[in-house]
Amino acid sequence: MTATIEQPDVLTRDQIALEDTWDLSTIFTSDDAWTAEAAGVASMLAAATAHRNQLGESAGRLGQALDAVMQVRLAMERLAVYAMLRRDEDQTDNAAQARYERVAALSIEAGEALAFFEPELLALPEDQLDTLVNDPDLARYHHLLADLQRNRPHVRSIEVEELLAQGADISRATADAFGALDNADLEYGQVRDDAGNEITLTKARYAVLLRSRDRAVRREASDTFMNAYLDHKHTLAALHGASVRKDVFHAKARRHPSAREAALFGGNIPTAVYDNLIAAVAKARPVLRRYLDLRRKVLGVDQLEAHDLQVPLSTEPDRAYSYRDAVDIVLSGLTPLGDRYVSDLRAGFNQRWVDVYETKGKRSGAYSWGAYGSPPVMLMNWNGTIRDVFTLAHEAGHAMHSFYADAARPYHDAGYPIFLAEVASTVNEALLTWHLLDETGADETEARFALYNHFADDFYGTVVRQTQFAAFEQWTHEQVESGQPLTLDALNAKYGELNDQYVPGVAVDDKLRLSWGRIPHFYRAFYVYQYATGMSAALTLARAVVDDGAPAQRRYLDLLAAGGSDYPLTLLQKAGVDLTTPEPIETGLAEFERVVTEMEAMVAARPGAAK
Repeated sequence: MTATIEQPDVLTRDQIALEDTWDLSTIFTSDDAWTAEAAGVASMLAAATAHRNQLGESAGRLGQALDAVMQVRLAMERLAVYAMLRRDEDQTDNAAQARYERVAALSIEAGEALAFFEPELLALPEDQLDTLVNDPDLARYHHLLADLQRNRPHVRSIEVEELLAQGADISRATADAFGALDNADLEYGQVRDDAGNEITLTKARYAVLLRSRDRAVRREASDTFMNAYLDHKHTLAALHGASVRKDVFHAKARRHPSAREAALFGGNIPTAVYDNLIAAVAKARPVLRRYLDLRRKVLGVDQLEAHDLQVPLSTEPDRAYSYRDAVDIVLSGLTPLGDRYVSDLRAGFNQRWVDVYETKGKRSGAYSWGAYGSPPVMLMNWNGTIRDVFTLAHEAGHAMHSFYADAARPYHDAGYPIFLAEVASTVNEALLTWHLLDETGADETEARFALYNHFADDFYGTVVRQTQFAAFEQWTHEQVESGQPLTLDALNAKYGELNDQYVPGVAVDDKLRLSWGRIPHFYRAFYVYQYATGMSAALTLARAVVDDGAPAQRRYLDLLAAGGSDYPLTLLQKAGVDLTTPEPIETGLAEFERVVTEMEAMVAARPGAAK
């Protein structure tokens, strides 16, 4: 790949065509409309709190109270989503930042006002609560109420719940501070691309430069990028440590045995699922080493460095994709999901679901998000690589999950749990990979090798590296829970040790040891393991859709439409995947090994290859 940046300077938002920006008017028609709804929160809260001390009066009264509470929560979701999306358009925009701060304060106010609900309901005698949970008049809220019963040991008194709600403002401080540093304040300096152009380095451009075939370009980009974090290493350690201590505090406040169990409790996920993942990946270390050794041989280097892990191994020239070409490719790749799915997604692309290009101050990376009752939207930072094409398919999976769940379920059942969130996105990536392989002739060896290479790198990044992050998170929280300090040296030493385990054969230096300091997901503890379980489940589901056709397609679309109407493991089991066993993880690792074996054979068959 030639890593040449066509536009040396980062564009501002007003330089981007309207059709290449997301349409947030489907949430609020204007900032003034947002302000008007924010002003109405007080009256909604008054209507909800009017039911205080009366929840056990009857099923009718409880139903009215739940309706009022859901009205508040939906309003707060709409307000928060709009504010955060507007902030992510430009994190240097003071008006957007002020809107975000206002909704954060409103969320705390709402949390305090509604803090009575769960403790009051759970204070009812157990038989009375059982009767309410199973009352036909409350059938629409059955899962919500049954899950609340499950939470009984972890819901505190009204006074404590109000205090915890008040502490939400403090609890977000570390994540907000890291986000401000990482997305707004850090400047990475200047580097040169493959053509020798001096450019301003950004996160999105860093990702492009790491795919350069010129190792000097990759090394300069990596060193320059990581030096920005090294310059703030003590701040990063302080923020990370404070975030872990916050997690531990909340777990103790909720009477959970550990922060990990507190995080998994929300989705009713047993710790065995987490442990199975780490154990299965640990057993796969031989194939991990094989793949990295293949990478070393193809690149012709004696020692792999961290900046060698993203460059494509194929000799095929890297194609540059326009955004609109990518849309067509994604839609073609998703045809196994049926005409309705493809038609609905095409309409979404045409209705400005996507904010396409990197602009000054815009949040890095990619995600899909939205508010119930409005179409989902996707944030991209388009650079035209094949990775961007797959990222578009990934975020479209999230968007369609929300689109179908919102259409099929009431607000309180539509929001799917995080554990399911990465399944739909990765199904799309798997289907796109297989589609592109089907479109590539058997004689197009290097093109096929490039697709295998993409899958292998994606699997490594999604399953293996996220499992490494999961092991790191488990260690950091166990350190604090056992009274051990999280010093900069301790964090670096542990992360270096884990790199030896999960990225065998790659040189570990000070920059790599500090890489934990640039992972934003660590401020949302015990989230990342779900990327790995999600990809493992997705490979099983995608293969079923391709091999079994309509019945598997129906089961999969039913999974999307189910939203959060049941626990994630239960919904996955109905769709045909059982993550309470290590089998889906092992199946994914077996697919990875199959691809590595194919790549090894293709490299061995290249002219001039060592025999």
